[in-house]
Amino acid sequence: MKSVLSILKVFCTLLVVSVFIDFIKRLHKIFYYLFNGGERSLVFNMQIPDNWPDGVYNFLSITSLILIIYMVLLTVDFRQVIFNFSKNEVFTEENSNQLRRVGRGGIIYGIIMFLFYVLLGVLINKPSPGYDLGHLIGGAVNQVLSVFVMALFVQFISFIVGKGNVLQEENDLTI
Repeated sequence: MKSVLSILKVFCTLLVVSVFIDFIKRLHKIFYYLFNGGERSLVFNMQIPDNWPDGVYNFLSITSLILIIYMVLLTVDFRQVIFNFSKNEVFTEENSNQLRRVGRGGIIYGIIMFLFYVLLGVLINKPSPGYDLGHLIGGAVNQVLSVFVMALFVQFISFIVGKGNVLQEENDLTI
């Protein structure tokens, strides 16, 4: 179990670092565009049309950066839980609350990303009702489905850790 937790600690640390590096890359691209002009980078995996105002592009870029920061914070919370697990502090209320917060945060992140994918897709592509709109929504679901699945899994784990905490407290009181 210790080796699995050690690997998970390394994985979580690498995940935090890689998301932070992605944040720095996007920040660099935004500043480069603001000061030097040139081609706009992808925002929410979509190319913002050049005929859209710079204010809209800047708002969407800053929103994507805020969402990346939010994911870094959620990943740091998850990393803290893994470190608690490695110290044999598994069934604690703190771990349950942190996992619940990470799960809820993942659901919120997924909903926001879904809304941005759909709204930007409708505004950029102007799909016809029917197949095009269904294809757009299906693509948006495809983009965020893994986030929802992971968030629900983390919520389930937080429930188990919370119940384990109650059972452990009852067991500690039993003579």
